[in-house]
Amino acid sequence: MNSLADKFASGFARLSPFGKRTDDPLANIKSAARWIDGLPIGDAFKAQQVILNALKRFNENSTQYTKDRLAIFMLLDEKSRDLQDTLVRQYLRNPRMSRSQESQLWHAVYSLYWEVARGYHSFVLQISHEAGKKALDVQIPLITLRAIRTFGQLLKWRAIRYLPAGEKLWLRLHNLYRIAETEGFHRQSQRAYLEDASECSCGTAYQHILMLNLANSGTLYPRQLDLLDRWLCSWHGMLQLDSDFDPDTHNFAVDLSADYGPRRVRKPDSDKPLRFWATAALQQKLQDIQTALQQGVPPAQLGLTENARTTESLELLEYLLHQWSSLANREQRRAPRESTKRLVDITHGLSAIVSQIKAANTAANTTASVSPYGVGLNYNEADDVQVYGFITDRTRERVSHLHVPAIAASPDVERWVMHDESECGYGALVESRDKDWLRVGALIGIKSHDARQWQIGIVRRLSRLNDDTSSVGIETLAETPALTMLYDTNSSGYTVDGFDNSGANLPHPSLWLTGSGGADSLVIDPVHFMPGKVFQVHGTPERKFIALGSPIEHSEGWIHVAAEPVNS
Repeated sequence: MNSLADKFASGFARLSPFGKRTDDPLANIKSAARWIDGLPIGDAFKAQQVILNALKRFNENSTQYTKDRLAIFMLLDEKSRDLQDTLVRQYLRNPRMSRSQESQLWHAVYSLYWEVARGYHSFVLQISHEAGKKALDVQIPLITLRAIRTFGQLLKWRAIRYLPAGEKLWLRLHNLYRIAETEGFHRQSQRAYLEDASECSCGTAYQHILMLNLANSGTLYPRQLDLLDRWLCSWHGMLQLDSDFDPDTHNFAVDLSADYGPRRVRKPDSDKPLRFWATAALQQKLQDIQTALQQGVPPAQLGLTENARTTESLELLEYLLHQWSSLANREQRRAPRESTKRLVDITHGLSAIVSQIKAANTAANTTASVSPYGVGLNYNEADDVQVYGFITDRTRERVSHLHVPAIAASPDVERWVMHDESECGYGALVESRDKDWLRVGALIGIKSHDARQWQIGIVRRLSRLNDDTSSVGIETLAETPALTMLYDTNSSGYTVDGFDNSGANLPHPSLWLTGSGGADSLVIDPVHFMPGKVFQVHGTPERKFIALGSPIEHSEGWIHVAAEPVNS
């Protein structure tokens, strides 16, 4: 039996291009409203897909741009927003979902935004190019604003998945703004949707998108991009586009004829339709917010949304101060980057790194004890040398079976080719279709394929060039990780026959990083982190007990914390 959603979807197959059939649920605004009220409730994804299918068929079959058809399209858009917001929240709150779940949710969200943008874009172009459409002329400022905002969501959701803009999104967006500017309503404030908290104009919505794009360098988490998108709504008043260039004021520009986003101003071409703006006032605002946060003011009181956390906000604000700075103050690369072709081994995740370091240590110890010829002597070889002065054939045959082979390839280890490197890390192009784990903030182990010593790396930048390939930027930590076992110092107090069976005495593998000047630190599983918690340490001769200090950095599945000395 077909599901309720399938029945709704099949109804659209009978839609005529002009919406004149009596069985067409979208024949007029009243029947469309009744049809929407009958959508399945309790399953946001299924209901959203039904509206998506309706919008898609509406866009494919629309050959008339009448007032009634615009009203129906706007109704579909408005009624889909709650469903869309539900799916967006599901996506952003579940960073560990599988690749298939992530793909299904992302495509559902993106596809709806695409059909909404496509429909409004068609109406705006049609109305702006045809004279005498007085009934629709009054609507063009509103539908242009909605179109601009929806194209901004398309660019944002491509950035969330580290995808390039593509699909001529920038050209379409620039064209919408030029229409608003030409018609003279680009600074007309209005409420795009009734539930919006404040009004905005086509100009501020357009510049909002430009600023979000300037902040996107492939280094932000999806949650950070979404948080910044919300923050920008409060900062519109400090930004304004200008047609005339002032070299003492303006530091960013956008070319309305190009299929790319904004750039820092260098040598503006007067023959191109450029628009300029300054960020000095916004920079001062960010510094003021940063100071207030450091003084203990809650983020919500500073307009940083209810769910923003102080540490996260400070980190993002510091990043924005660099991204939105002038050309002279832009963030400089910490070390020069050189092209290379280096073959390296990669493993990902704290447990996998621990396993590889443990295997490397075991192999090194085994090699030292068994030692094939030319590397050292084992006990039998040394005995032969002492008795006979040489190694007998019998001992050679026995030892030949004990030769330590090369470390077998582990399923946890991948081999990558690095295309550039610096003192601080690597850059690589990798096949990423089956790499669900490859995300900004991923913890990796990295070493040359012919070496034994592992380094810790963190994925800092990610750009998906296509479905199969990604460009990856990796920062490597200067400290060499050492395998360390942490033991809880407090028993749970729950015993059976005098023994603690709670698992509290089981060791927690961690990575010890010896810093310069005694600033040691640890990379541990976040489930074991508690500020000030004391552990007994096995694996570091200098320390017997340590307390967990302040977090230095954390991401999915790991946290880097300071290790503070404790008197034993």
